[in-house]
Amino acid sequence: MCPTRFPVADVECGVDTARRGRIVGGTDSLPAEFPWAASLWRQGAHQCGATVLSDRWLLTAGHCVCSVFDEFYKSKQLSVVVGYTDLSSNEENLALSKIVPHPEYRCNAKFNDVALLKTLRQLQWSNDLRPACLPQPEAQDFSGVLATVAGWGFTNEDRGKGSRPNVLQKTDVVVVANDECNKWYQSQGRKVSIIATQMCAGYEQGGRDSCWADSGGPLMIKDQTHAMVVGVVSTGTGCARVRMPGIYTRVSRYTEWIMDNVDKDTGRSGLSWFKNLG
Repeated sequence: MCPTRFPVADVECGVDTARRGRIVGGTDSLPAEFPWAASLWRQGAHQCGATVLSDRWLLTAGHCVCSVFDEFYKSKQLSVVVGYTDLSSNEENLALSKIVPHPEYRCNAKFNDVALLKTLRQLQWSNDLRPACLPQPEAQDFSGVLATVAGWGFTNEDRGKGSRPNVLQKTDVVVVANDECNKWYQSQGRKVSIIATQMCAGYEQGGRDSCWADSGGPLMIKDQTHAMVVGVVSTGTGCARVRMPGIYTRVSRYTEWIMDNVDKDTGRSGLSWFKNLG
């Protein structure tokens, strides 16, 4: 059973409208299978993934809004594409009015790797565009749960062998407990320390993973009717390597921060409303 979901938008969240899973080791997603999946663009090309949370706000990784000079981009330097599974059919890039990196994130850092994007104009919901749900604050760790990661990133760690597809890719991965993930990395001679605000997902034998340009995209847990974004593609060592699963920002640790920013615009106390549901 899917844990309690937390809606940010004023419409039902996490509902796919697929008409009926680069990602390394993945497959094409169906049209509108992940209608909250968004593409963050810079200089006319896809740069990172993002997740639609409401009609004005999207979630991405902090390092996706950092320039090569270790400075945060200005909102006019980036745009987003929403409502498309195939980026080659995109007809409009949406301007941003605000970029909000987490206050404790620093460019090139691995912790607090999360940011919010605010669109200049309100999004209009359709079969191809819907918001995702968030996990409740400090939710369960999801260890051992099957999850799905989606993105338009490269299909191979070696960019000469892989490609960056136009169609959104998906693959299933298993959430790995932080302690176990640390042991796996250490067994490969890597000095990696996964902390509580992070999570891992992948397989001990490798083979399936997020990769370059998937950063900022969603790691999702779905039941039969709804999806919840529990992780943001953040970092890792290579792509789909043995005992080196992808490392994600743990969204439940940032739900309150996300809602604090969204509530400044809406005037709704999202967390108070949510807590009253219980």
